Amino acid sequence: MSRVSISLVLLSLLGWLAFWTISTLDLFEQVPEFRQFALGMGLTVTAITLVAVTARFLLQTVMSGAFQVKPSGLVSAIVYSALSLIACFALLSRFGVDVGAILTTSAIVGAVIGLSMQSTLGSIIAGMSMSAEPLLKIGSAISFENKTVYIEQKTWRHVVGRRLDNIRIIIPNSMLANMPILVLPEDGPTRFDVFLHLPPDVPPQQVTDLLSQAFTDIEHLDTTRAVMVTPIETQPEFDSIRYRIRLWARTYSHVTILQGEVLRRAWYVLERANIRQPRNKLFGSTKQMQIKASLLDKIIRTALPDNLGEYAILDIRQYKFAPSEVLNFPQSEQGRSLIIVRGQVHENGNPYLNPIEHGRSARPHLPTMNVQELSTSASVRKIADRLALDVGPVAEQLVRDAMRSSKDLDDLLLTLSASIHDESRRAAFLTSSKGLIKKNMRQGKWAISHLSIDASGRMSPDLELRAITEVLAVTFSKELQTEKTPE
Repeated sequence: MSRVSISLVLLSLLGWLAFWTISTLDLFEQVPEFRQFALGMGLTVTAITLVAVTARFLLQTVMSGAFQVKPSGLVSAIVYSALSLIACFALLSRFGVDVGAILTTSAIVGAVIGLSMQSTLGSIIAGMSMSAEPLLKIGSAISFENKTVYIEQKTWRHVVGRRLDNIRIIIPNSMLANMPILVLPEDGPTRFDVFLHLPPDVPPQQVTDLLSQAFTDIEHLDTTRAVMVTPIETQPEFDSIRYRIRLWARTYSHVTILQGEVLRRAWYVLERANIRQPRNKLFGSTKQMQIKASLLDKIIRTALPDNLGEYAILDIRQYKFAPSEVLNFPQSEQGRSLIIVRGQVHENGNPYLNPIEHGRSARPHLPTMNVQELSTSASVRKIADRLALDVGPVAEQLVRDAMRSSKDLDDLLLTLSASIHDESRRAAFLTSSKGLIKKNMRQGKWAISHLSIDASGRMSPDLELRAITEVLAVTFSKELQTEKTPE
């Protein structure tokens, strides 16, 4: 029992002890009203004590203990109100008040109020029943009208939620009580499907082998579960086979974005294997634009060391990689050399050493997907907004002037920081703004790398590379040229 309950019990015992003393010793015989007052006080304190103890028993022992349901504030208020009403009627009946007349009058008034507030009372009653549901709480995500809604507030009449497009929505409790509610998983992974149409002459097992290993470097997917790629339907009228790719997202909020990213990644993986999705015959066939071999030969020779210029460049092959994809190549590329011709990559993109894979019970801190990253213009806009906090409205003009003379974003930050005279504010500006600039980026031609097989069977370059933008990689073999002697 709590201290309040113990205090009420002691106060009730003291009240009855005082009444017993007055009645036994015939005290205050000349003032009978005082005896009635002592009786009334004892009954009132006892009623309050019974209400507090009974409500605590129902809420904590019965609901929380036996039924494992945490009572909400609304349920607690209803329990206390009902018990207080019963106690009041018992006290009035004890003092000779006609409770039946009061109940008859209140029934008539209640019927009038109930008819006029039918929808409101329906929402209140529905809110009472929903408040006892442990799955539906603040922070939960539900599917409402095929939209994901995160619950932000629960009241006695309605639920306030926010959709993924940042629009707030008010849902009456009566509507939620009369419809099936899909409560989305909060801490566990969520399964979703993506569908593809591919030509029927491509072996299904080849498609499965390619795509089942194509998404292991996407951190937002639960890579501890199998990626199931299966043909589910033949469509002769479209000259295609319909495939289903079944994956698991770490959190439900990323499913919509991941569906598009899976399609993007699948296109690049299938394109490298010369598998193209079927097109309507009315549009004809198209050929992918590739850089001419002569131009690639020139680019490769430019990157070769001077003492290797006498080598002949043979069997040049081109591969395109999607943003955020780790650069892995077919097994036939073993022993060949690699050069990045177009796009941006960074080092150490090994998905097998990702610390996110540890601590599955906690929700991981996931990096931003490529499609969610700010563009360069948006980053500059945010830098200008941050600078305005220190220098005021002139920040817009300072950024425009610095853009013309700066060679990159790092140089832009240094130029802009010179306009902040206070050293502490200048340091704070640089610290907060450098997070908007991508690091470890290299663009254009790379030094020559060699391809080899690692312990997991992946064909990868000497340095683990991950694409930042779309990357065009070229592999080649070189052979020492020998001069022919005249006969």
